[in-house]
Amino acid sequence: MRLSDGVGLTSSTHSSDSLLLGVDVGTTSLKVLFLSLDGNVVDKAEAKLSTEYGPGGKAEQNAMDYLDGLKKVLAKKQRLLSRVVSIGLSGQTPSLVCIDEKGEPTTPVLTWQDNRPVQEAKDLEEKFGNPMDVVGTSLPWSASACPAKLLWLSRHRPEIIRKTRWLLQPKDFIGFHLTGEAISDPWSTKGICNVESLKVITPLMKFVGWGAEKMPKLLDGFVSRGKLTPYAAFQFGLPNTGIPVSTGWSDAMSGMLSLGVFTEPSAFIFTGTSAIVGISTPTPPQDGKNLYIIPKSCAPLSVLYGPTQSSGSAISWFGQRHGLTPDQVIDEAVKSTKSSVPVFTPYLSGERAPIWRSDIRASFFGLDAEDTNCDLARSVLEGISFGERHVLEVAMLGLNQSVSLIKLGGHAGKDPRWDVVRLRTLGTNLRRYNDEETTTRGAAMLAATLVGYSLGEAVSALQAPNQLSAPNLEQIEYSGKNYPRFLLASRLTATFADSKL
Repeated sequence: MRLSDGVGLTSSTHSSDSLLLGVDVGTTSLKVLFLSLDGNVVDKAEAKLSTEYGPGGKAEQNAMDYLDGLKKVLAKKQRLLSRVVSIGLSGQTPSLVCIDEKGEPTTPVLTWQDNRPVQEAKDLEEKFGNPMDVVGTSLPWSASACPAKLLWLSRHRPEIIRKTRWLLQPKDFIGFHLTGEAISDPWSTKGICNVESLKVITPLMKFVGWGAEKMPKLLDGFVSRGKLTPYAAFQFGLPNTGIPVSTGWSDAMSGMLSLGVFTEPSAFIFTGTSAIVGISTPTPPQDGKNLYIIPKSCAPLSVLYGPTQSSGSAISWFGQRHGLTPDQVIDEAVKSTKSSVPVFTPYLSGERAPIWRSDIRASFFGLDAEDTNCDLARSVLEGISFGERHVLEVAMLGLNQSVSLIKLGGHAGKDPRWDVVRLRTLGTNLRRYNDEETTTRGAAMLAATLVGYSLGEAVSALQAPNQLSAPNLEQIEYSGKNYPRFLLASRLTATFADSKL
């Protein structure tokens, strides 16, 4: 997996006004970022995406909304499209997109938030045991992962199997309609393929009721999946056919790339609807400790990381209940002056890493009659951050190391109001990357690799500016006192969930 053996992009290759287009298919919106060759954001836009929630943990999207969203945002940026020389893709995973030969969806997208396949996850664990032996990584047999979703579809919508030609992820669906090629990267396809051998897991696919031929072709995320077709150029308003399009990476890996996680061993947190938390390392661990292990077959450095279920979504929930926007929730939180606030466990829709329980739910511990909305808003922010620290602590245990610096991206990096929250919950040095579009910038970096950059050069040239901050003694003491309280609250919340079984 190369990092810096390519040649740098020069003015002789493309004109100085050339642009890289990053496209990220997120959970709540599709975003595009127009990035200059020296890393400046020229423009950006987004189209909101809707999710249909329902009983039993249903969370479905319409894949055609991804195409409509891309058309919508590009239509508003016609003046820039003629300058685009390369397109990079990123997207939410694991969200299962089933398409036919022509690229038409055969069923709604089962997003990563869909928790209906709980029984299917249990059946997979009983059948296959240690996922390291099957998938090539410590992929938990969870309801959110693709194997459980495939088994659920075969039990509840068996007619879909016959209609489906390929199993893709959201960014691959966009990629298919840009290039006509059904291609994905190994990490986005984990659970269908073995991420070490890069081959389809035939026994697993047979068990879940799907044929091995449904798996798309696999390529590294930073190589081209093909070029923009004339039909796609017409559909999306791009004047130039033949523009290269990256295979793309998951939103997690694109965010890691943007923060420089693949150029040097790093601890990191970046946030959106959920959070991605982990540590990159040149030496992959043998045991994931209930986290994902990205092997070196999929990335330049191995990464031990986990996704949480709620980050920005918990803030949105609190705001909706109190008539506040997410921005106003943060404003309220920083007004709190109490020495300590209630402990909030942010498991509103269950929790992924490191707990992996879809049945667990959020709680406030230690509520006081004098607690105000400001105090509760602060509790929500601190609970989110403590939950991310929980993932990081598990990663440190898995690697047998400590960290003295955490890179922050997404909302956590861009918004300085989060600084005091992070310092008093994480209790260590922080490097905030002033870039809310962490994953979309990562997608643009992938686009750069198609026109001359190596991955290392793309990070060096296109990375967002950053600021370093350090906790004071009071914040370190607050962290040391209240993180154990969060862990206790987490255990009690799990015990309460068990009492209902």
